[in-house]
Amino acid sequence: MILGFVGGFFLFAGSAFGQIFTENAGVTSPETPTLREYFSFLEAENLTDLRINHQLLLGLDPRTELRLTIPTVLSRDVSFGGIEGGTNSKDMAGLGDLSLRLKYSLYQTDSVMASTRWAVLGEVEAPTGRDDRRADDVRIPRLLQLGTGGWGFGVGTAFSVIRDRHRFSTDIYFRHRTRHEGFRRGESVHWDLAYWYRLTPAQHDPENETIEIRGVFEILSSYGFESRLGSGGAGDEGLLIWVAPGIQIYPRRDVLIEAAIRIPALQTLDDALGDRRWAFLISVKLLF
Repeated sequence: MILGFVGGFFLFAGSAFGQIFTENAGVTSPETPTLREYFSFLEAENLTDLRINHQLLLGLDPRTELRLTIPTVLSRDVSFGGIEGGTNSKDMAGLGDLSLRLKYSLYQTDSVMASTRWAVLGEVEAPTGRDDRRADDVRIPRLLQLGTGGWGFGVGTAFSVIRDRHRFSTDIYFRHRTRHEGFRRGESVHWDLAYWYRLTPAQHDPENETIEIRGVFEILSSYGFESRLGSGGAGDEGLLIWVAPGIQIYPRRDVLIEAAIRIPALQTLDDALGDRRWAFLISVKLLF
């Protein structure tokens, strides 16, 4: 019985937080609301972005999870074309576009240290970040602003499998944005794959709780369709694929620390951000 309880707890933790970027089919328990604080950094050709994201996950019932994400941009340093062919730059800070996501579990089968789950999700993104900032009397391109100015809507599905020390997850989802002041960011399709392996402990001991460490490897791909500016296109359609190795550490059963780096493997899109160079994330999750 004790072994089943311990195994069940770690199974729950793994199901709800199996990987770092890829969506998963686990649902947060109504008895354990979760706070996630994560710093993210992105370096691109025309952008350096540092932010902290505040994320609250609530289990509404055993099959339904609600997630609120509030991004706070600490520094967004952008460069773009200015008047008469020059280059303008500006450093901004403030609130980004917050999002609210609902996830519903369609199928799950659990046993000690094993699980198979499938879920669907829907998300809405509100235009809470400013999108009208200027530099030297030139309006900053929409993709470089703190916010998009329009509403965003997403739908998708996720599938996860856990077998003792191994876990595999995949997700696919579609995102649509509304038009704002003549500009509409293109729709996008996302497909992610993730695998993690529990490095330690090799077996859970109910009598001696130890630190759990996992290695994670993810492939994150997205295809963005062309944005629309007035009646014309922006010419920014293309594919972006990242590889993302990372690590997760459970120092205690109710705390998860994770870190990952993202490296672009393929990019064909040509938008205002320019070539992506690298990115990283550090987060802390607290289960209450």
